[in-house]
Amino acid sequence: MNLDRPIGDIFVEEGYLTREELTQILATRQDTTERLGDLLVRLKKISEKQKLKCEGLQMGVPFVDLARIEIDPTVARSVPHAVAVRLLAVPIEMTDLAASVAMVDPLDLAAIDELSSVTKLEIDPLLATEEDVRDAIFRTFGAYDDLGEIVGEAVKGVDIDQVRVSLLEDDEASLNVVELKEVVEGAPVIKLANALMVRAISMRASDIHIEPQQRKVRVRFRIDGLLQEVMVIPKDLQHPLASRIKIIANLDIAERRIPQDGRCTLVAPQGEYDFRVSTYPSVNGETIVIRILDKNAAMIDMTKLGLSNETMEVLKRRIEEPQGMILVTGPTGSGKTTTLYASLHHLNAIYRNIITIEDPVEYQLDGITQGNVNVRAGITFANGLRSMLRQDPDVILVGEVRDGETASIAVEAALTGHMVLTSLHANDSAGALTRLMDMGIESFLLGSSVTCSIAQRLVRVNCPKCTEAYEPELAALARLGLPQDGAYRRGRGCEHCAKTGFRGRSGVYEILEVTPAIRRMLVSGAHTSEIREFAEANGMTTLRADARNKILAGVTSVEEVVRVTADGD
Repeated sequence: MNLDRPIGDIFVEEGYLTREELTQILATRQDTTERLGDLLVRLKKISEKQKLKCEGLQMGVPFVDLARIEIDPTVARSVPHAVAVRLLAVPIEMTDLAASVAMVDPLDLAAIDELSSVTKLEIDPLLATEEDVRDAIFRTFGAYDDLGEIVGEAVKGVDIDQVRVSLLEDDEASLNVVELKEVVEGAPVIKLANALMVRAISMRASDIHIEPQQRKVRVRFRIDGLLQEVMVIPKDLQHPLASRIKIIANLDIAERRIPQDGRCTLVAPQGEYDFRVSTYPSVNGETIVIRILDKNAAMIDMTKLGLSNETMEVLKRRIEEPQGMILVTGPTGSGKTTTLYASLHHLNAIYRNIITIEDPVEYQLDGITQGNVNVRAGITFANGLRSMLRQDPDVILVGEVRDGETASIAVEAALTGHMVLTSLHANDSAGALTRLMDMGIESFLLGSSVTCSIAQRLVRVNCPKCTEAYEPELAALARLGLPQDGAYRRGRGCEHCAKTGFRGRSGVYEILEVTPAIRRMLVSGAHTSEIREFAEANGMTTLRADARNKILAGVTSVEEVVRVTADGD
C-alpha cells in the first residue's frame, strides 16, 4: 500500500490521460474537496471501473471486473446471503487455505475478519464496484433473501439418492396443490422448488425458466415481457429439482426423453395461482418452463388496460352491441387474452349467457361457461363453436381463429344475432380483415359481421420510484416523429424495479371501426394499405400515435416504444 503516491500520477501512468491534461484539470478545478477520481469520472475522462483500478493500485489491492468473469455459485455461497449483502462482499475463488473476495471496501478490517470467521479461511480482498458486487450477489442468490441458504442447504446436507426417494414418497395424497406452509418444512429441494415459485410471484413474473447448462442450471424469470436471470443452481440439484416440479405437476419423473405438460395450483398470500408446467429434453437435461397465471388477473377492469378515454368508450360501445364480431390482434405476448377477458368481465351480467372455447382456459370466470379445446376428444375450435351455438349464447369467446372452418362458423354466429369476441395473429387492425379473407371469408360477409378490429402491443411502464427526465437519442426521436424539445422520462433503475427502470406494462391500442364506408371498400376489394390510410384520415389513432401519447405523458420511454413497435405501426 502506498497512499502517499499521488493518484493523478497513477492515472497518467495507466494511460488514461496525459500529464498536460492532468495539469490543466487540476488548475481549473473549482471544488478542491472533490476527489480527483470522481472529478475525472464526472468529466467523462475515465470510467468508474478505471477509477477504481487506479485507486486499487494506490491501496495495493487488485481490482477485479466482476462483469467479465464467471463466478462459481458454490464458491460464492460459502458466505451466507445476508452477510454478503451487509458487507457488500462476494467470494470468487477459493483454495484449501484462502479465499479471494471481491469487496466494495477492501480496507474494512472488521469485514475481513468476519469473512475469515465465516469461511474458516484467510481472506485475500479484491476491489470491485458496488454495482458489480450487488449484481453478483443477485445472480448468485437471487433476490429472495433465503433462497441462497436453501440452495446451500440442499447442496451440503442432502444426499441426492435420498432426495429422489423422499420426492417419490412425498405429497402423494395431493399432487396438484402446494401450500406455502411447506416452504419451511421438509427436504431442502422441496423448499427450493416452492421458494422459486413464491419468489416468481413476488417479482410479478409471468414465466419461470429452469435451463440446464453444461456445468450449472440457470434460472430466469420473465418480468414485464423480458427474461431476467435471477440465480444459478449447482448441477447436482438439476435432477432433484426437476423431479420435484414434475411431481407437483403430476408428470412422469421417470420419463426424460419426451416433452411433457402438466399443471398445479399454488395458494400464496397474494392469492391463488395456476402453474402450467412444460418440459423439453435438451442435450444438457430437461428444460422446464412454468407459466404463472394469477386467477385474480381475470377480474381486470377495462380502465386498467391502458386505453385512452376515447378508445375505451369506442370499445365499450362496440362490445355492448347485440351482435357482431370483435377482433383482437397482435403477436404472442401482446396482451390479447387480457383484453378479451376484461371485455367479458365488463359484459358479465345475470341476463347474458356467455360461453367460451379456449386453448386452454387460462383464467376461470364466475358466471361464465368456459370450455377447453380437446383434440383427442374431438373438440376443436370449430366443433366446440358449433356446439356452443346450440347453448343459446348471447356472447361467444373463441380463443383464437386459426383456420377457415372456425372463421366461417364465427362469422355465421356474428350474423345470426351473437356477439363474438376472438383473437388472431395479424400485424395491425386492417391486416386482420385481410387475414380473414385469406382464410376464405367472402368480403361482403366480413363487412357485415366484423364491427371493429383492435391491434395492440404491450410497453413497459416507467418505474414510479425512480423515473427521471432524460434526453433520448435524436435518431430514436426522429424514428417516432417526436420533437427534440419534449419532456421525456425513463426509470433510472432501483430496488423497486430490480434495476430495470420499469415496473408493470400498459397496452398500446389501435381500434379500426368497420364503418359503412370501410364495408364498401372491403366489398370492392380494397387493399389493406388503402383501408388503413382511409381509417387514419378519418380519425383512427394508430399504434405508434397511441405510443407517442404515452411517451409524452411520461408513462414509458422512447427506447421502449422503438423496441415494441414496428416502423409500419
